[in-house]
Amino acid sequence: GSSFKPFVLATALRQGISPATTLTSHPVSIYIGGRYWSVHNYEGEYLGPINLASATTYSDNSVFAQLTKLVGPANVVRTAHDVGITGHLQPYFAIGLGAEPVNPLEMARAYATFANDGQRVDGSIFGNSARAITTITGCHSEPVNKPMAKRVLTPAQSETVTQLLQGVVTSGTGKAAALPDRPVAGKTGTTENYGDAWFVGYTPQLAVAVWVGYPTKLKPMLTEFHGQPVAGGTFPALIWKTFAGSALKAMGPAGAPQTFAYPPSLYTAARRVTFRDGSIQLDNGYCRDTMEVVYFSTSGPRRTANCKLNEVEVPRVVGQTLAAAESRLQGQPLTPQLVYKPALPKQRVDIVLQQYPAKGRLSSFDRVTLVLAKPIHGVVPKVVGLSMRDARAKLLRVQLSPRVRGLSDGKSGRVTAQSPPPGVAAEPGMAVRLVVARG
Repeated sequence: GSSFKPFVLATALRQGISPATTLTSHPVSIYIGGRYWSVHNYEGEYLGPINLASATTYSDNSVFAQLTKLVGPANVVRTAHDVGITGHLQPYFAIGLGAEPVNPLEMARAYATFANDGQRVDGSIFGNSARAITTITGCHSEPVNKPMAKRVLTPAQSETVTQLLQGVVTSGTGKAAALPDRPVAGKTGTTENYGDAWFVGYTPQLAVAVWVGYPTKLKPMLTEFHGQPVAGGTFPALIWKTFAGSALKAMGPAGAPQTFAYPPSLYTAARRVTFRDGSIQLDNGYCRDTMEVVYFSTSGPRRTANCKLNEVEVPRVVGQTLAAAESRLQGQPLTPQLVYKPALPKQRVDIVLQQYPAKGRLSSFDRVTLVLAKPIHGVVPKVVGLSMRDARAKLLRVQLSPRVRGLSDGKSGRVTAQSPPPGVAAEPGMAVRLVVARG
């Protein structure tokens, strides 16, 4: 779930991207090379233009998907491994939304790196691995597997992550994890089907990961929280609060309340950039698919994109299916935009009827308008394989007129062919001719 978003955030900070960067929270389709990836927010709620700090507080999928595209999923994998995730991760674009499996032990260790001023704690014997056993002593009681700190983030980067994750607990999705006597930083996580729920959080002394789910199978938890779905801000956050509060008290003086270090204020500058030739580059004034990113003053891309006017040939896609037409245009790359007109009876509704422009050249990511037919009275249903009785009932329900036009071999009473075919535009009273098996 979204408990992976801090690794995207840390990757952005490593690249010099400021949390002041504003992206638009809305349904997005992100071009990822030959196709588009559609992203939607939890419960379909969108906040419009928001900065990365607010996007973290409210766990905005749309913004973090755009941020993952900006920083590169392979770089997110690298950051996750650097801070303490040891399992194999695929560089999918959905990695920041929790597409890759991890376990609570390595998540707690990774978040501990944020709490430890950007230093990952390894062991002198086992190196970079999460440890369920915290202490190993020799025969003379001396520690054997000594903790060894390795810096993987700068203090400013880890302090900024911590500052933003505190907002999750004070005013965002993790309010239920707040402790009354000290600051808490953390992140909720909920999978799309409510099959897993997380809260991973920390104080200056302690990092804890809580996962809630069914251990032997993925089962949606739709009513387990007092009749409501189990999300990261419900049971996981409450369990975290109870456990962490007790554990800190048990630590004695070492568990006394402490505050997090505050990140330094750095100069920033906004730059308009685009993704081109496999990297983020500065807009040369002719690029179409651009975004404004706020970088810390000494950071940001150095290379300027070589975007040109009318550099892409417009292919003819009239007569193709919508899926094929979209794929062809996106591969140019051009952006398909759909408009509809009322469908005629028996007209296919998944075929491109017209396109504008029909030919010529455009700039990369310019729009090509595709015209498709939209059925006013629905489409003809498929009845082949049904009994004549069921086929008749199905057609009559949508105000179509079934007529037997012939007989064929096959299982007696089953429809073996129909005309017009399924999926074309229907019209009330339209005849659908059927061929029925005589047995």
